Amino acid sequence: MKKGLTDNAGAGKATNPKKVRNKTHKFIAVLLSAVIPGLGHIYLRLYMRGLTFILLVLLDLSALLYFSSIGIQINVPLLILLAFCIPVIYFYNVYDVLQSADWVMMRRRRVVTQSNMDKQSVERTEGERMMVWERGISFGLLLIVGGSLMVLFFRKPRWFQEIIAIYGGYSFAVLLVVGGLTLFGREFWVMLRRKKS
Repeated sequence: MKKGLTDNAGAGKATNPKKVRNKTHKFIAVLLSAVIPGLGHIYLRLYMRGLTFILLVLLDLSALLYFSSIGIQINVPLLILLAFCIPVIYFYNVYDVLQSADWVMMRRRRVVTQSNMDKQSVERTEGERMMVWERGISFGLLLIVGGSLMVLFFRKPRWFQEIIAIYGGYSFAVLLVVGGLTLFGREFWVMLRRKKS
């Protein structure tokens, strides 16, 4: 009887540290993301997602500094919008790291509980699943476009200033329209897929 009680107590102790450890990982990831956006994702081994958040913040700050320092007539709402993007990126980063931490912990738990696989294949399967989640050409495109824009923002070539002075307002409006149409098309496509299934 006593042995059964001690076994149950031991089992309770064995499950509690995992829960505490998961909460600790989540807390550390959120804390790192609160200090520097993207750092929590890197802690969770979601490297591309973390680097994307870091690049977006750097790109937004570069654009804000560029548009506030050049000597041409610049639209004040654009500066307000760029300044507003920083807290949006920051808080979305914290929200996303909370969701990602749950997803990562759930995936790791699921992979570890597969009893018919050895340790090396479990680690390999987990790594493959994480990489599949992060695959795609969007990160490469973001790096190319973001890096090119940052070079232009810091070098401040004359032709770039003239293009922005002449076509800046129109190009920004076109970007907003294209972004809105893209999001609308995506939602419409998802809605059609749901109706078919």
